[in-house]
Amino acid sequence: MRIRRILIYRTGETHPEIVRDVGNYMEWFTRVVGDRVALLPHDAVAEPVPRREALDGIDGMVVTGSPLSLVEPQPWMEDAAAFVDEAAGRGVPILGICFGHQLVGHAFGGRVRKNPRGWEAGTHEVALTEDGRRDPLFRGIPERVRVIQSHRDEVSDLGPTTVRLAGGAHSENQAIGVGCHVRGVQFHPEMNGSIIRRVIEHRRALLTDDAERTGRGPTAHAEALLAGATDTPDAEQVMRNFVDHFVARA
Repeated sequence: MRIRRILIYRTGETHPEIVRDVGNYMEWFTRVVGDRVALLPHDAVAEPVPRREALDGIDGMVVTGSPLSLVEPQPWMEDAAAFVDEAAGRGVPILGICFGHQLVGHAFGGRVRKNPRGWEAGTHEVALTEDGRRDPLFRGIPERVRVIQSHRDEVSDLGPTTVRLAGGAHSENQAIGVGCHVRGVQFHPEMNGSIIRRVIEHRRALLTDDAERTGRGPTAHAEALLAGATDTPDAEQVMRNFVDHFVARA
């Protein structure tokens, strides 16, 4: 059977202290789907619009998370959004994750904002919509899904061709779809409990200060988030579903 090739469109770097302890984006993706596909990294910050032949022979594309923000735009981000649109137009299956989800939302006419509720981090629950329950991205996954979150921004308004597939109490648009082959998830299906605990520890002071500033109280403090952080096997299945039901059928 032919090994499918997925372009990992990397929109930022993991902090060196986190890499030292729990690895980087590529290692996280490899842990979940690496034996099923060949993962081909590309630095989107350095080269947001790669040569056209970069998509030749590509069966799918994952747009990663990032410490950067569309609310604090940099010139490369609009070029990256245009590349996502071009890849989608060529029929490449796309999965955007966290910042990548927001970039997909933006590329197809949505609005990204800083969430007035502040940061969402740790393990939380999202609920599939009726469209989400029918979508192959969530095949075999319960209607209410435990997922790992680490984001401040959100897709607040959807573009005219974008469908909401899942929502949550903190951010309404937790998963989105455009057409039959472009998807975005605000959460991190590539992370596990160990990774998100290290991320929370790295942002301990920021998360606790943010919880107090937004009036969410001790349940949103870093210590409570650490205590509740767990593995999320159903969310990891989202990545495998992207491979099996989108990439493999490209």
